[in-house]
Amino acid sequence: MQKWETHLHTKKGSVCGAVSPRKVAKIYAQAGYTGIVVTNHFNLSNFENYFKGRKINWIRRYLKEFYALKKHCSKYKITVLLGLEMCLAGDEKRPGKEEYSELLVYGITPERLLDYNLSLLYHTQEEFFTICNQEGWLCGQSHPFREGTVPLDFNYMHLLETYNGHTRHVNNNEVAENTAKKYHLIPTDGSDFHQEKDFGCGMLFPDDMKIETEKDFVNALLSQKGIFILR
Repeated sequence: MQKWETHLHTKKGSVCGAVSPRKVAKIYAQAGYTGIVVTNHFNLSNFENYFKGRKINWIRRYLKEFYALKKHCSKYKITVLLGLEMCLAGDEKRPGKEEYSELLVYGITPERLLDYNLSLLYHTQEEFFTICNQEGWLCGQSHPFREGTVPLDFNYMHLLETYNGHTRHVNNNEVAENTAKKYHLIPTDGSDFHQEKDFGCGMLFPDDMKIETEKDFVNALLSQKGIFILR
C-alpha cells in the first residue's frame, strides 16, 4: 500500500511550522511514506505576519517551500504534491480574534495558484466551492470541531477531515466523522504536521493506483479506497 501524508506544514511556509523541508524529507523517508501533500497555511494573516514585503511576491515565496520540499523528498523517491490549508478573507485567526475556519484544498497546481494569486481568498464559501468544481479541485474543512474552529457550511464541501492527528489540540474527530456521514462527504486523515514528532497519520492507497500529480490525488480521494492511518 502507498502511504500518504495529507496535511503538513513546513518551517518557512507556515508561521507555526517548525521543521525545514530537508528534515521533513528525512523524517518521512524513515517512516516509509510514499508521498506528501504539503498544505502550508494560505491566508492573509500568515502572509502579512510571516512573509511581509510586497504582496506581489507572496505567492512565489509560498511556492518556494513547496519546491524545496519536492527537491529534498525526490532524493528519497517521495512524491510531493501541492495542497492548501486556506482561510477565506475574514476567517483567519488574528490577534484579538481567536476563532477561525480553514479549508483543505486538493488538486490545485502551482501554475493555477499563480494564475489566481491572492484573488482565491476573496470569495464566499459558495463561490469558492463553485471555483473548485470548475477546476476539478476538492475542498473541505480541516479539524472542523477543534476548539476555536468555527464550522463552515458543509453543503459547500466535497470532503471533511474526520481524523486530525494533531496531539496538542482537542479535535473532536468523532464529531467530524459523524458529520461527514450525515452530509455524504469524503473522509480524510492527516497528521497536521508542525513539529518533528507530529508524523504518523495519513492515508493508505492501493499500490496499483497511480498518484503522480495533484489530479491523481483528487482521483484517489474520489475512489474512497483510502484507509486511515491512526495514531
